[in-house]
Amino acid sequence: MIAPTNKNIVVIGAGYGGVTAALRLSRLFRGHSEYQIHLVDKNPYHTLKTQLHEAAVHRREVSIDIGRIISRHKIMFHLGEVTKLGLTGKVISLGDSTIPFHVVVFALGSQSNFYSIPGLMENAFTLQSVADADRIYKHISVLCARASSENDRDRRREILRFIVGGGGLSGVEFAAELADHVAKCTQDYRIPQEDVEVLLIEALDKILPSLDESLRRQILKKLLDKRIQVLTNTKIVNCSPGTVTISPDNVLKTRTVVWTGGIRITQLTQESGMAIGSMGRIVVDEYLRSVDFSFVYAIGDNALAINPQTGKPVPAAAQFALQQGRLVAENIFADIFGERKKVYRPKVLGEVVSLGRHLAVGWLALPFIRKVRFVGFVGSLLKAAVTEKHILLLRKESRNWIVY
Repeated sequence: MIAPTNKNIVVIGAGYGGVTAALRLSRLFRGHSEYQIHLVDKNPYHTLKTQLHEAAVHRREVSIDIGRIISRHKIMFHLGEVTKLGLTGKVISLGDSTIPFHVVVFALGSQSNFYSIPGLMENAFTLQSVADADRIYKHISVLCARASSENDRDRRREILRFIVGGGGLSGVEFAAELADHVAKCTQDYRIPQEDVEVLLIEALDKILPSLDESLRRQILKKLLDKRIQVLTNTKIVNCSPGTVTISPDNVLKTRTVVWTGGIRITQLTQESGMAIGSMGRIVVDEYLRSVDFSFVYAIGDNALAINPQTGKPVPAAAQFALQQGRLVAENIFADIFGERKKVYRPKVLGEVVSLGRHLAVGWLALPFIRKVRFVGFVGSLLKAAVTEKHILLLRKESRNWIVY
């Protein structure tokens, strides 16, 4: 039990938005000892979720210890999973312990949405965490080694048939990395390349629907060049051990289904009494506050934030979570001390799609230029720069310039 004498500001979730909000809050409130910043997460590290597709194939390090990030800040970290939200009493529960709060920020991220597809949750891999990426990496490594000694070609092709469900950013990036990695495996183990199949399955009529048509065409061409089969207007309708059924009624034998086809928000928010919108996201006002509780803010995947220019929901993407984390911290400070809060206006800084090592396609907004497009190796440098920028901003916010 945390003593209620301090005015606790609690951030739930140490993802892109949550850790940014906690660091900015700590800086803003450093001269106000009556306020204590708390950060809660079920893991002792911050995950670079936009890089999970690389970790799943190349075992890249994609986590940063929370202790390193907050070491120079007055932030109390709680390792645990929130089990109950008591908004009326302004308290959250972590198992047997509780934390009373003055203000709370929801930044819990998201979970895979299996859309009640039979067998999918039980038999498919997901790509939402470091543990997920590690499981996929080990699984692929075992399959490549096993295929090298399989003399029956049908069984070998079954072993080397990889199905990726979902043609959004995560699915496309993972499929591209996977195709490169499996091609290297077949070369190392002297397996015929034509025995490998990577299928990217999307229920809509196109992959990456948020991108403009010219970029989408370039990406599709690069995927086809990597021998990835892209099936649009196709749904996974059933998944069982060893098989997957795609619409209309095509059964494929496979050992690997990776599901990236949708997200949903934790059930906790739906049981909280707050207004909830699509995918379980919290309905927020122009300041990113819950429309029901003025002391509740939501950011990232948790917030159903509306772009005032388009009238449409802001996508669940890292660049928006980072912007929201900074804004919410400033609005909490402004609200407490009677200053003017800032209206949330999302800025689209660019979009980059990684298509394997040394290859990416995307665009970046630069001063005085509407869009600059990047393709190929230059695009991959841009993708790396985006990741490094986030780490640089973490160092700046945390005032810890040691390499993470």
